[in-house]
Amino acid sequence: MIKKNLVQAFETSEYRARLDKVRASMANAGMDALVVLSEAHLCYLLGYESFSGAEPQAVLVTLNDDPYFILRKMDADTATDAGCWLSQDRIIGYAENYVGSEEVTAWEVIGRFVKDKVGTSARIGVELSGLGLSSHPKLVAALGVQKPLDGSDVVAACRVVKSQRELLYMAEAAAIADRGLLAGIDKIGTGVRHCDVAAAILSALCAGTETIPGGPPPAPPYIVGGNHANAPHQFWIDDVFASGQQAYIGVGSSRHRYAGAVVRTVHLGPATPRRKQQHEGVLAGFQAAVETLRPGATCSDVARACQAAMRPYGLTQESRVGYSFGLDWTDGPSLATNSDTEIVANMTFRVIVALYERGENYMLADSVRVTENGAELMSTVPRILFERTA
Repeated sequence: MIKKNLVQAFETSEYRARLDKVRASMANAGMDALVVLSEAHLCYLLGYESFSGAEPQAVLVTLNDDPYFILRKMDADTATDAGCWLSQDRIIGYAENYVGSEEVTAWEVIGRFVKDKVGTSARIGVELSGLGLSSHPKLVAALGVQKPLDGSDVVAACRVVKSQRELLYMAEAAAIADRGLLAGIDKIGTGVRHCDVAAAILSALCAGTETIPGGPPPAPPYIVGGNHANAPHQFWIDDVFASGQQAYIGVGSSRHRYAGAVVRTVHLGPATPRRKQQHEGVLAGFQAAVETLRPGATCSDVARACQAAMRPYGLTQESRVGYSFGLDWTDGPSLATNSDTEIVANMTFRVIVALYERGENYMLADSVRVTENGAELMSTVPRILFERTA
């Protein structure tokens, strides 16, 4: 039985093990300190699950001590209630007069705090990818260094291989996503509004399952298809379903910010021979990708296997066929022909095979775990072209 408080998702020992991995990477990169800015990375290192509301927050990681967490005071006072495992003396809150200020901002507060703790002679890394054009000079100037080291990939690289507890949360998220998808499919019918299908999905995601609590999804559901909804990343529009239309339904859910996602395609009425053939081609590509997704293969091997399986059906997929998937959605390499990243056990991916043609949109996607023996699909929803009565 895991020993933790109600809101702490992992044992403190797991967070400390993650910090050890990050510190080893910092040392290899020649860093004495690292300023972590990504919300996903804050959650990964500290267990803090709240969102910032666009106000600056950062974690200072050093080689030999517990981290410091710097954030808005109203959030700092209750950070442990939002999952953070640090003791209160390591959580630093900045005052409200820095929020929305055009004079001295919270970036300067964070920079000065870091400089006071580690000194200007320290080799400081910063997640530069998390800084905007206006925040970058403010933070760097306050740090007192001419040019910080780029630490954008330090924590990200440590997240790619998942622990057993992380895999459990992703499996739970996938089960909730399945329930949301099936609720949406069941709602579809002639004359039904897209928004009503989205509402059915969101209700199921919030409710979860009988044994797994639901929560806020990482993104609204996608409903893509029909005469007008053709943009690949469209949520839903002011439209109704009509006989003969086809649409794919994409659903994402999360458990402690670990994501699960599933996509299936629905045809209203009997599918045409052309659309059935498209389904068979997409399914062949999907199965080839999953069969190739095993330790020792590379991401490019997976992409090429998918493309080769689709060609006999006259289909091609120029986009990547998936990506590393986990905390706050994307967390690593793409399954693309230009990626030679080697696949290892306990990596997790979102495998996506799709057609993006006006009036012919089709997608099949699942969350997948890599085991020692191959890939394990997290969704239990049948991988079929769903045909609803018109």
